Amino acid sequence: MKKVFLGLGLFALVITVSVAQPTKAETTDDKVKVTTNPDGWKLGGTGSLNFSQAGFYQWAPGGTNSIAFQGLLTGIADYKSGNHLWQNRLAMEYGVQKLKGLPFRKNADRLEYFTKYGYRISDKWYVSSYANFRSQFTKTYEYDSDGNKLRNISKFASPMFMEAAIGMDYIPNKYFSMFLSPIAGKMTVVTDDTIASYLLHGNDQNGDGIGDNVRSEFGATAIFTYNQEVVKNVNILSILKVYKNYLKGPAQNIDVDWQTTIGLKVTKFISANVFTHFVWDYDMLVPKKQDDGTYVNGRGIQIRDVVGVGFTYSLNKDIPKEVPANVEQPVPPSN
Repeated sequence: MKKVFLGLGLFALVITVSVAQPTKAETTDDKVKVTTNPDGWKLGGTGSLNFSQAGFYQWAPGGTNSIAFQGLLTGIADYKSGNHLWQNRLAMEYGVQKLKGLPFRKNADRLEYFTKYGYRISDKWYVSSYANFRSQFTKTYEYDSDGNKLRNISKFASPMFMEAAIGMDYIPNKYFSMFLSPIAGKMTVVTDDTIASYLLHGNDQNGDGIGDNVRSEFGATAIFTYNQEVVKNVNILSILKVYKNYLKGPAQNIDVDWQTTIGLKVTKFISANVFTHFVWDYDMLVPKKQDDGTYVNGRGIQIRDVVGVGFTYSLNKDIPKEVPANVEQPVPPSN
């Protein structure tokens, strides 16, 4: 119970700090934004509809190699004031697949919100805090070899992942950033008792042999971000997250999450992209295929990849901050 209150307290603290003040941005362009962009709001969003091929290997939420249609909506809302920057990100993703002889089946489902605050203290360093929430919209099922539903293994808020951390950002250039935090919390919530009993999403089993609905972790985290247009109209965005849990032994306390997107802009409205996602989490069980064709749950790496071509449309709007004529603008600190 103490772990639960500790995790909730840290998450609430970071949310409070992030909402109460302008915050630090997430990407490696933040240094440029803080020093050159005018104060005020920067709003934007992107909508895309992709035709894609997707492959899954030991992916805990479930999935099947397929041809699919996938929609993605993202929104941004940044507020800058002097050396402060508050960044918000909202991502909503949903996709369906059609296999011969089978009804439509979901193959992508994500709801994620990210908020971050930072204060620039020198040319390359920022004091930062962030909070992150992830879940999904609809139910995910496990299927047998004939395509029949076996059981519901996930749905909205089952699981739900929350992260929060306070630390320092190092941004030597506009392509790379490194966030380091010795005070980081993670919480896994599985609100559905039946899904919690499967122990698929990193939740523990309590003394009565029943799956816990809440699992809290406290530790340290490091986030490395690389974002660059490597050649004209080809951009690479790669984010590597490493988390160390203070509350468990050395063999059980390292989580790794690595996402990479390679995007190609074909025309103003047509784009292509390759997305890969690798996850290692000691506490999360994944389906592993046996020699007889059956699956059992065990520990292993999770891999998701999506190759897509589709239509993309973006909107952006800047709302400058009104400053009285007799008020001087703050001067960024030097090294």
